Amino acid sequence: MKKIKKRKRYRLKRPAVVVSGVICAVCAVAFAGKAVSGVAEQKKQAQAAYYEAYYEEEADDRPLVCIDAGHGGSDCGADYAGAYEKDETLLIARLVKRHLESVGVKVLMTRDADTYLGLDERVEICNNASCDVLVSIHRNLYEDDPSINGVETWIHHELPEDDVFLAEAITTRLDAIAGIKSRGVKGGSMTDSEEDYRLNLNTRCVSCLVELGFMSNANDNRLITEKPEETASAISDGIMEYLNSRK
Repeated sequence: MKKIKKRKRYRLKRPAVVVSGVICAVCAVAFAGKAVSGVAEQKKQAQAAYYEAYYEEEADDRPLVCIDAGHGGSDCGADYAGAYEKDETLLIARLVKRHLESVGVKVLMTRDADTYLGLDERVEICNNASCDVLVSIHRNLYEDDPSINGVETWIHHELPEDDVFLAEAITTRLDAIAGIKSRGVKGGSMTDSEEDYRLNLNTRCVSCLVELGFMSNANDNRLITEKPEETASAISDGIMEYLNSRK
């Protein structure tokens, strides 16, 4: 079933006051009552405080972008040569958030720590906040042939116009700014062209899943190790190109 998406007009404002103070205050209240044992539980409660603070903010007419750092916690994602996908996606997601907030866009991250979230939880976070755009960040791996490289971007299999625009804007910017080739914008998933990734299927907003190159390719890895700022800037610029097209 095709997702129903409403096309909106956005007005970008100057950067809003960062809500970190609110987040810290909520966290302090949450932890003051009793000591919480275990690092994992502390991270989980901090994450919950982050969402609570975000949902309590006053509504405004700025677009709200959800940045999803793939995997996390016990789910490491792909791993290669001592690197874990979950760490690299979080690194880039945080930088994308910073870039977008610097130009006045509201950003909600599904996770901002090394915590596990199921796919349905990620969908719920995005839908409950009525996000306008979702970008899920991942990395690829193909150990059989380390020469395979490039960015793949996945969208709903019916190729909605807005999703195509968003995905193409991001991949074009990644090529121009970070110097990584595009393997194309694709519908469905790697296993089935008509079977969508959960976030593209069930979120109620424009969405795409970006595979930021192959962990098994040395050149692609420079996106993370040598060009993280350029990579994040390219993704955020692609998102801004989409948002500005809908003004």
